[in-house]
Amino acid sequence: MMISAKNSTPNFLWGAATSSHQVEGYNDKNDWWAWEALGKIERGERSGPATDHWNRFRADLKLAADLGLNSYRFSVEWSRLEPQEGCWDAEAFDWYFELIQECEQLGLVPMLTLYHFTLPLWVAEQGGMSSERFPEWFVRFTRKVVERLGSRVSLWCTINEPMVVTVGSYLGKFMPPAVCEPEKARLACYHLLKSHVLAYDLIHRELPKSQSRWSEIPVQVGIAHNVIDFVPDRSWSLIERWLAEQIHQFYNMSWLDAVTGRGQRFSFPLLMAQAPVVAEAQGRVTADYLGINYYTRARVRFTPTLSGLPVDIGFGREGEQVSDVGWPVYPQGFQKLLSIAGKYQLPIYITENGIADHDDDLRPAYLRDHLREIVVARQSGVDVRGYYHWSLLDNFEWVKGFEPRFGLFKVDYTNFERTATRSARLYQEIIAQHRALGGLAQNLGDLEGFLEGLSTGA
Repeated sequence: MMISAKNSTPNFLWGAATSSHQVEGYNDKNDWWAWEALGKIERGERSGPATDHWNRFRADLKLAADLGLNSYRFSVEWSRLEPQEGCWDAEAFDWYFELIQECEQLGLVPMLTLYHFTLPLWVAEQGGMSSERFPEWFVRFTRKVVERLGSRVSLWCTINEPMVVTVGSYLGKFMPPAVCEPEKARLACYHLLKSHVLAYDLIHRELPKSQSRWSEIPVQVGIAHNVIDFVPDRSWSLIERWLAEQIHQFYNMSWLDAVTGRGQRFSFPLLMAQAPVVAEAQGRVTADYLGINYYTRARVRFTPTLSGLPVDIGFGREGEQVSDVGWPVYPQGFQKLLSIAGKYQLPIYITENGIADHDDDLRPAYLRDHLREIVVARQSGVDVRGYYHWSLLDNFEWVKGFEPRFGLFKVDYTNFERTATRSARLYQEIIAQHRALGGLAQNLGDLEGFLEGLSTGA
């Protein structure tokens, strides 16, 4: 990585990501905390203190900086900042301001995510994303964050994985309120897109330029969009090929199309009618970058039944290399989906990529192989400008609880001690070598050979 002496602005962002509820601890005024209390998490776990990041953020950011990272993606917790409707917590805002200041001190460009899965309980109790008032609430929250924190932030992510939270909440039943109500999913798509567009316009209107250490980085607003490589379970099955394509269009493409003005197609045959059109998004680009979260591929199988949608989405199969949560390791799908995203002609940040791997056996190769796919994508013209590993720390992995280990740093939940994994040292070596090469190498063979030859040892 080369850094300009004039403005200390990195030309490629090496980062790691976290989210508020997963690391901070005691976010007890949101819908997930309430859902956990109902016993909805595997093994009956509760997030509780999480990783105690609230009290240890300075030490955690120092770990990131010591790896050579130059960026940190985090989310602000809406329920901390606005625990009751219209009531704002000044001390919580001060904490996030201190976190951002610490990022500046350590040379970490902050990427701030406004909404990462959790809602204030008062929002959830009034209908959450399906409420017609949701965009109003979200924009008011965004305005307050911009007023209090915005002068120090150039990179903004409005919504993390809008399709995941829609499907999980209103179709797949793995996120609160965990119902299967396609009409609410339809409304959520509409309200989330409207919220994003209104927030996008507000941030650009109120923040023409950051006043931070990285003032040369223009204010950029986007989304972090989860993509999965959907393939037919049986390649010879015409109906499974059709279903895989329909799911790809709905899950992968609808948000990319919507934020780039290419049409709003939030619908799925036999399940969800077309969502209303957000007038403010029609025919215009409302993203300055595309954030891509990629982990795995999934197989689509036709399973005819007398009731329900006749489709099953599966992940790992016998004999396949999978993560601790059963997701296949498939970097080829990353290349495929990066190529698709690249056709939108916007800068791309890899806002999440990682693997649940308790023993850190698969992660070194996973990291190396997925970075190689970024090299290939860049060589083909895809404008990838940064990579954020998920996650900086082991954390509370939603419905899976604490068992999955995604962190570059292992967390001992008895005393919150952090320990660097072999993968953390490998990531550190990659970044150091990248600097030594003078930034992203133009010769694909040289850089690919470098990645291939990296030691996976500590």
